[in-house]
Amino acid sequence: MPEPAFQFLLQHDGQPFYPSRCYIIADPTVKDRNQWTLQLEPPQDPAWVYQLDDIKGWMLHDSNAVRQIIYDRKDPRTPYRNLQRDEVFREYLRKLLERLPPDCQHRRKYALMPSIADDKTRTRYRDAVEAAIPGITVMPEPEMVAEYFRLLQRNLELEAGKNNVLLVVDVGASTANMTLILSRRDRTIVDLDSTGAQRDLRLRALRGDSVSHAGRWVDLRLAEVLGVPVSDLALREIEKAKVRSSLSGETISFKAPSANGQLTIDRDTLVSVSGELWNELRPLFERLCERLYDNQNSSEAAKRKSQERLKELGVNAPTDAHRLIDTILLAGGTSLLPGFEDAMMGTLFPDGHRAKVLRVGGSFAIAAAAGGLAHILHNYDPPRLREPHAPPSDVFAAPLESTLPYPLLLGVKQFADREQQFAVLDPNDPFVDDGGRRPIDSLPAMAKGSQPKMRLVPGLAAGVSARQGRQFRAMRVRQSPGKMELEWDPSRERAKIHSQQVDGTDYLWIDAYKLRRRQEPALDPFDGPLDPGVLAVDAADDVILDLGMSKIVAVTANRGWIAAEELERVMRDGLDSDTHRSAATAERKVASEATSLDVHERSAPQRISDESASEASLPTGMSSDDMPDGGVVAKGNDGIVRDNLKPVEVQATATAIGLPPPGDTRHEKDDRFDWGERVTDSEFSHALASLRKTVKEAEPHLNFDDIVVALLALAVRPIVLLAGPPGCGKSTLVRLIARVLGKKGGETFHEVAVQAHWENDAVLFDSGGLLHPLLDKNTLSHLILFDEFNLTRPEYYLSRLFHALDGGHGAIAKEQKIAPCRVFGTLNIDDSSRPPSPKVLDRCFLLELSQVSWNAEAPTGLSNLASIPALPGLPMVSIGGASTDGRVDDVLNALHVAVHEHELRHDLLPSRRVLSDIKALLSLHHSLDLQGKGLLERDDLVDRLVASRILVKLSGAFDQLQPALDALEKVVEGAEELPRTRRRLKLARQQARLGFISPWQ
Repeated sequence: MPEPAFQFLLQHDGQPFYPSRCYIIADPTVKDRNQWTLQLEPPQDPAWVYQLDDIKGWMLHDSNAVRQIIYDRKDPRTPYRNLQRDEVFREYLRKLLERLPPDCQHRRKYALMPSIADDKTRTRYRDAVEAAIPGITVMPEPEMVAEYFRLLQRNLELEAGKNNVLLVVDVGASTANMTLILSRRDRTIVDLDSTGAQRDLRLRALRGDSVSHAGRWVDLRLAEVLGVPVSDLALREIEKAKVRSSLSGETISFKAPSANGQLTIDRDTLVSVSGELWNELRPLFERLCERLYDNQNSSEAAKRKSQERLKELGVNAPTDAHRLIDTILLAGGTSLLPGFEDAMMGTLFPDGHRAKVLRVGGSFAIAAAAGGLAHILHNYDPPRLREPHAPPSDVFAAPLESTLPYPLLLGVKQFADREQQFAVLDPNDPFVDDGGRRPIDSLPAMAKGSQPKMRLVPGLAAGVSARQGRQFRAMRVRQSPGKMELEWDPSRERAKIHSQQVDGTDYLWIDAYKLRRRQEPALDPFDGPLDPGVLAVDAADDVILDLGMSKIVAVTANRGWIAAEELERVMRDGLDSDTHRSAATAERKVASEATSLDVHERSAPQRISDESASEASLPTGMSSDDMPDGGVVAKGNDGIVRDNLKPVEVQATATAIGLPPPGDTRHEKDDRFDWGERVTDSEFSHALASLRKTVKEAEPHLNFDDIVVALLALAVRPIVLLAGPPGCGKSTLVRLIARVLGKKGGETFHEVAVQAHWENDAVLFDSGGLLHPLLDKNTLSHLILFDEFNLTRPEYYLSRLFHALDGGHGAIAKEQKIAPCRVFGTLNIDDSSRPPSPKVLDRCFLLELSQVSWNAEAPTGLSNLASIPALPGLPMVSIGGASTDGRVDDVLNALHVAVHEHELRHDLLPSRRVLSDIKALLSLHHSLDLQGKGLLERDDLVDRLVASRILVKLSGAFDQLQPALDALEKVVEGAEELPRTRRRLKLARQQARLGFISPWQ
């Protein structure tokens, strides 16, 4: 039989998860308070490190958005670092994404999120996840652990003839939440609409708040009981002792920083604290019971249908609603503490009624991720999780589905601006369960009499087909500011926009239930023999991430089989470290196969003891200017306190030419002559953020997005072409970038006015030539501007420079090299110049600029930027992380199919060089956190890449290009976030009557 289909992509010491801690590393010789790096593995003896264990708790519950780590509290001028919560979390998620196997990087990704009632916290958490992992879909976590029991364990038994109620209690390390799930008499899953009528195939989830009374709360309470001053180090020791005592039942002795003598934690202490913990959670449960009772009595019809059941169980008031609960799914590591379940059951059911309890405990993250994957597979049409050769059971056949599979977005376009999208309904919003009307607060003000265009669409993860046909419609604002309301009907799953100030909103509605099924038949369905109780799995391009406090789980599906027993073995025995398969599966291998494997055992690294370490107090006389208050000490080599470390190999420092650390895939590594100054992602992105502030204040008319894209392009490709109408600021942009990179005119910045009569490069490199300084053993990096780049053929005067920069390692002649340099060319397409050849375009990065707005203030000149601070260099380039995008993949796939099916010219397809550039740009955007820091929208970058690196090749007779044009138009239909792409395709369609398509006309 083939291997189990569920593949766990992250592992640690043979376990199917990765610890959720991370390490912040800084250089104390650098004074910049924002300069730090993050890594997942413990570093080996760094000068300054801070271990962060509670990043999820920090995101969800800590009101302090900034943490400060301090190098030496005894020094009034000591270095310190500001750790911005959201920025650290995004970097942490990016590092996790980069650990996924390369063949899984492109797959659709889903993240599980706990129930969070607070709008701001939920939105901040979701935004951080979406910015760090482009295209990800966030799904509610409690329902997915229910799916684990229902679809995989198959022991979520629903009693026939009754409306069953399931309670999911998730008490983890940083969060605690509860969710009630209702089921139907005939053993399917249902929703209850506003009239009490029951509907098939729907889930009704009543969510509790996410609260901080969880494992972290227990640690803080234990510190209080033990009389230990609270610190990260002390809480970490308490956490370890708590877990050991909980698992063994024995009294555990340990030491903690700032504590006098030995401390002990025993079972009785844990039982006592567990009782206190449940008492803190009890109000949350009581609120849920009130909602459950109201649900059963929401209308006369609901009362009639519930009357018999309520009477049978003696439910006469909200205080009796607990009797409706049939099954409790007890999840989360903290729920395993001695005494917790007894305290919970004694409080929930004081009258003797007992519900069935299903436990998943510390394996909750694994179960939730596996349940989430089963949920996704089961909701393909046809399903990719199947009972082969047998009719499905009642429970297995009924989809357990969230009320809303994707967020709903309101797209708004005012004037000729790009579409702005505003999330009006999120799947994790409690409003999804309750429904009703509420104002949309995030909309921009709209002037009276204006006619903005709007549309209501699902989130990007819903796919192209779900967004097709949802075009913009013009509205009319009768009264400013144009307020709107969202009406959501959870029973009909219908969203509608209303407004008394804007006409035309009748068009803004959507039926969300149509978004549920992904209609993609499996390319290679599994049809092999299976044992009884085993499920067939067809491979799917989906990865489920459970971002827990203590562990991170990532799981995907290959073609094969899965069974509850296999998942139990994974949770119990772990994974084979080399193959990512379960240990039980590895034992079943044939002996000859086993001996051929090169298995490397991984011993558990020893932790460095810091039992004698103690936190130093702030020195007297230190001012707030010298050092911030409330910092966290991190120990360096000079004895300052730091967190416990695990020794591993330290990543090599980048060299002067910008090579990435070991393990990274360098973009075109060693294939061309490189730019000299390369800096780390953190250094570049923070410098870029400071630059944006300076530029916006000095020259508000400049489009900073063009500056960012140009810098990214220079980091990836040695020659960048700027195309646009006359007077749009092409040369001005290059001069600005020269200043930004610290280049001086006549020394390291060279402006070359191209002449129409040039037929070779003698005017550039002969003695006294315009670029002769590059040959004088010059090690400085240079920037060159060729103004009117295509006034003559670039092949005439740039052939040697092209070769030197793109594969020739800087050599323009035998034993003659030029200094490291980058090139800009301004591109004019008019009667006096020739369009660049496909060969030239392939070797250059094309950046298209728009004409300056007619109402721009002071649209020319750089007089205010004379003292602009220079960037430290260009960023290092590697391909990894989010180096793909679904929209780019869709365009490439459509073009590839059209070319091969209709036997079109193969030069319409992008070259290896272009594909490499696209991956590098997307990866660079991801690693620099440009989306999270608001420096460049990923949509904008994707739009530019598709339009300027892929579609620019659409040239030739229309009848030869029509199949490709038809396919491309179909795939970008409704993709209003790609205006440049749609504009280029529209231009090509308009040229059809001429019989010839050109990207330049």
